Amino acid sequence: MMRTKALCVCTLLGLFLSGWFNPSTAYADQEIRKKFKDQIHVVQPKPVLQKKRFELVTRFGMTINDSIQRRFKLGVNANFHIAEPFYVGGIFEWYDFGNALGGEADSYTELRNQTGAKADSPVLNYYAGLELGFVPLWGKFSLFNSSIVFYDVAVTAGGLYIDAKSLLLRTPKNTFGGTVSITGRIFLNKWIALNTEIRDVIYLADLKGADSSFANVVSFGLGFSFYLPTAFEYTEKVVDIQAQ
Repeated sequence: MMRTKALCVCTLLGLFLSGWFNPSTAYADQEIRKKFKDQIHVVQPKPVLQKKRFELVTRFGMTINDSIQRRFKLGVNANFHIAEPFYVGGIFEWYDFGNALGGEADSYTELRNQTGAKADSPVLNYYAGLELGFVPLWGKFSLFNSSIVFYDVAVTAGGLYIDAKSLLLRTPKNTFGGTVSITGRIFLNKWIALNTEIRDVIYLADLKGADSSFANVVSFGLGFSFYLPTAFEYTEKVVDIQAQ
C-alpha cells in the first residue's frame, strides 16, 4: 500500500515538473508575453501645445496681504512661448481707481477715527515690466466623471517699472522693483484657458517717516488666457494602434 502511494506521488510530481519546465511551454509563454507587450502602447499626446504660440491674458484681482487697505487691479499679460516649458512676456497692471473701487479697510478707518492713530502703507498706482516663465507641472483631471481637463502650473520672475504712493504720502513716485508669481491654467479648449495667479510685487517704498522701506504687495488674480494661433499641429504623427 505504501509503495502504491509513493508511486502515485512520484507520478504526479513528475507530471507537474514536466509541465512547468517544459521548454516548449516556456517558449510559448515568452511569445505570449512579447506579443502582449508589443500591443500595449500609450499614445496620449499632450492635449494642448503652447510652443511658438502667443498668449494674451486678461485678469481682475485684488490685494490680499494688507489688513489696512484693499486694492483692486486690472491686468494684462502678453506672453510668447519659446518652448513648451518656457515663455517670455510683458505685464501691465492698473490699481488706481480713486475712491470708486478699493481703499482703506473699515476696521482701520474706525480705529483711526477713535484713536487718531495714522499708520502708513504702500499703494500701487500701476506697474509695467518683463518676466520669464517656467512650467514645471502639468497634467489632467476628471471633471464630474464626464470630461478630461488639462491644466498646468507656471512660476515667473521679472523686473518692473512702478508708479506708487502711500496712504499718507499721496504724491506718486516712480521706482523699480521685482515680481514673482505662481500661475495656474485650466484649459477650456485648445485656445482658451481659465487663468489664476498669486503675484508678489517687491520694491522700496517711501512711507511717512520711513524712506526706502521694503514693501511687498501680494495679490490674487483671476482671468482668461487666449492663444494665437488658435490651432496647433503635433510634430510627430499620432498612430491609432486599435485601427491597425
